[in-house]
Amino acid sequence: SDLRKTSNTALLLITHNLGIVAEACDRVAVMYAGKIVEQGDARQVFNNPAHPYTRSLLASTISLDTTQLTSIPGAPPDLANPPSGCRFNPRCPNAMQVCPARDPGDTIAEGGQRVSCWLHRLDELSAADRSPLQREEISVADEA
Repeated sequence: SDLRKTSNTALLLITHNLGIVAEACDRVAVMYAGKIVEQGDARQVFNNPAHPYTRSLLASTISLDTTQLTSIPGAPPDLANPPSGCRFNPRCPNAMQVCPARDPGDTIAEGGQRVSCWLHRLDELSAADRSPLQREEISVADEA
């Protein structure tokens, strides 16, 4: 922080440590499977996350007040053969029928951050597209 102020320079951090991001960054870009899914003012993204992955990441952080651990269900995708549509759809608690079928592209969320999620483009979807994505139960062995 001192180096940025005294040298009038930018700093790029690539990390999973959201505490450091919240402390040191003015802007944040959240990536999932090699794609930016949300970006904007750090305070806005942390206080009002627009993408389900960002919400899941924030829910899984720990602090001195943490009483139970939260994880993101499922497994990270195979980056050589990523899921179709939104890459987070296999793990997303809000996945709809449209999510594996089409990439949502970017839009601006109510908070002003850029987000790649169909939840912020519902008016463009049919009732069938908005219906919840049906999932099959898989065993831990199948997932691995």
